[in-house]
Amino acid sequence: MEQKLLSIYVGNEVTRVCEVVKKSATLVVVNNATEVATPTGAMDDGYLTDVPAIAEAIRGCVFGRGFSASKVIFTISSKKIANKEVVIPYVRGDKKIAAILEANSGEYFPMSTTGDFLFAHTIMETFQDVEGKKLRLTAVAAPRDLVECYYELADELRLTVEDIDYVGNSVLQLLSLQMKEGDTELVLQIEKDMTFVNVMSGKSVILQRSVPYGKNAVINSMMEIKKLTEKEAKTLLSNRDMLDRQVTEEEYAEAVRYLISSIGRIVEYHRSRNPDRIIDGIRVFGEGSAIAGIDDVLRQELGAQVTHFSTLQGIKAGSKSYLTSETALRYLANFGAVLNPIGLNLNRGKTKENVSKTADKILYAILALSIVGVVGWVTWTMIAYYGKVAEKELLEANIKAIEDVEQIKLNYDNAAAAYQAVKDFADSTNSNNELVLQFITDLERILPTTMIIDGFSASGGTVAFTVTAPNKEAVADMIVELKKLDYIQTFNIPAIAEGSGYIRGTEEDILAALEEQGIDTEEYINTIVTYSFSCQLAAPVEETEVEGGAQ
Repeated sequence: MEQKLLSIYVGNEVTRVCEVVKKSATLVVVNNATEVATPTGAMDDGYLTDVPAIAEAIRGCVFGRGFSASKVIFTISSKKIANKEVVIPYVRGDKKIAAILEANSGEYFPMSTTGDFLFAHTIMETFQDVEGKKLRLTAVAAPRDLVECYYELADELRLTVEDIDYVGNSVLQLLSLQMKEGDTELVLQIEKDMTFVNVMSGKSVILQRSVPYGKNAVINSMMEIKKLTEKEAKTLLSNRDMLDRQVTEEEYAEAVRYLISSIGRIVEYHRSRNPDRIIDGIRVFGEGSAIAGIDDVLRQELGAQVTHFSTLQGIKAGSKSYLTSETALRYLANFGAVLNPIGLNLNRGKTKENVSKTADKILYAILALSIVGVVGWVTWTMIAYYGKVAEKELLEANIKAIEDVEQIKLNYDNAAAAYQAVKDFADSTNSNNELVLQFITDLERILPTTMIIDGFSASGGTVAFTVTAPNKEAVADMIVELKKLDYIQTFNIPAIAEGSGYIRGTEEDILAALEEQGIDTEEYINTIVTYSFSCQLAAPVEETEVEGGAQ
């Protein structure tokens, strides 16, 4: 059934509001569209820090313009939202996929916990390898408190939240309608503070990444290089003729270096994994696509022609929307969210809906019975019956959702066991002799200039050496320093011998060195102490966290 929806995207500088009707999976009709400046300080990296101010701005821009929808879809753009490409065994149904992702969320997103984050996904492709049928997904983790503030905005606007989308997904949904089968294209959405990099084969996405550089990074670099104000840098980067006259090729390359190098690394990653899918072209859109000279740099660095979107397939302007092809490009995030939102919402899902419907049946049964006067044991029997039905439906749904997770857990345990076996083998090949080089380096640092090593050997982690010194005190100082080395397990002195003579160099050199160190020259000349040492080397044992505790 068709329904009118508000699609709202709150950006750092501009908030865009559309009223649309989703006609099909590939067609959205736009009834109305408008935008307003986001109140200063009311938004911080996706977080709505001043909900009342944003709500007031939205009410002001839609008032008197014919907006009437009561349900809303929000699109969020934030560096706090993590996305990751994930491959899992093939399962049927979004609930089963969601169960697998949530069960392994700590592996995909180490910073996340189930309670603090919401997880969602979109299917990139289904494929077959030697292990069987697989699903390639884009998994998304968003802080729960980030999503909650959009529900607060909906309450402030007296709207019902239909869904919450992530800007990377919303744009991707719309892009898939613009692609031609058979072509592999790099699609870049360059916004103010972020760039979304998509590699698409036909209507399917092969790779999606985001980098924390956008138009503002280029502006800031140009300000620093040319010592300009922000306004001057923006003007310069919007005028190709002015740019060519005032900025050298080297200066421009430095200004766009972070952005272009980040994109380049993603492209190289794609090429290494998909050598048969050569990028045929580059499409650029977003606020940063208007940076003067950016097309030429992308073409030179990535080796493909650059084009811009001129029209949007799948978007139709309503009779009263006054939406042009040029202005429509500003609302990509709004339109794409309506097609297939990723589902970053606080709803409990269809299982709860089914239980709720069953509960409604209970209420209707009670009311009907009350109307006809049968309010005795029949009523309570119906309550109990439908309550058990609801409970049964919930349990069955939960069982179905996790039945495939058990196999995934088994596969994970097997993989973990295989990893441990390989690690144990690798550890068995290590030798404590690997520490000998470090010991020699430390010994060179510790050994005084008046001492010499007469012999040295190492075997199986045991080091034996002989030292000749001018006196016992010098040897004692050296022993104190050696015992500070944390990789020495044992330290023995099997033999000590005393004699007389010189250690090294001419007598004149030795006497001068001894005077510098405050050593009695007569004692030195008449006494030589020879020590034999034996050390067992072993790296200190570190505690490793494993499942079930520390080892």
